[in-house]
Amino acid sequence: MAQGKKKASRLPHIDDATLDKIIAKLREMREESQAVVNSNVQADLKPRGEGTDVGDDLDQASDAREREFSLLMHERHLKRLQQIDEAFERIEEGTYGLCEGTEEPINPKRLLIMPLARYSLEYQEQQERLLGRADGTFESEEDTFTADD
Repeated sequence: MAQGKKKASRLPHIDDATLDKIIAKLREMREESQAVVNSNVQADLKPRGEGTDVGDDLDQASDAREREFSLLMHERHLKRLQQIDEAFERIEEGTYGLCEGTEEPINPKRLLIMPLARYSLEYQEQQERLLGRADGTFESEEDTFTADD
């Protein structure tokens, strides 16, 4: 075992400086998503004024739409937090940055832009062609992915 190696050296397909940037981006993404989740939880804890004059039907419909959007964002950010945790686990395991479809390295430039990417651009495009999806998405057994994931 070599002495003095950084822990990032466990990923031979990503240099240490790039991995440090990716880790910083993942942490920033985690903070953003956690802030949204916390904000939604705080908003849900506030009393909604039940039993008081809540306004007309249009106001109620608007409030319902706002709550629905807030719930959607909450769920999206919870999923993102899970994906971030999984990315950190893959970093620890030494499998981060390897395409889950081919086990080949994902271009580090792609990972810098999209640190949650689990597939190489080539593999993702191939899957989209195979599945005939012109909208830039494809589904695996677990999730639906877009070209931005």
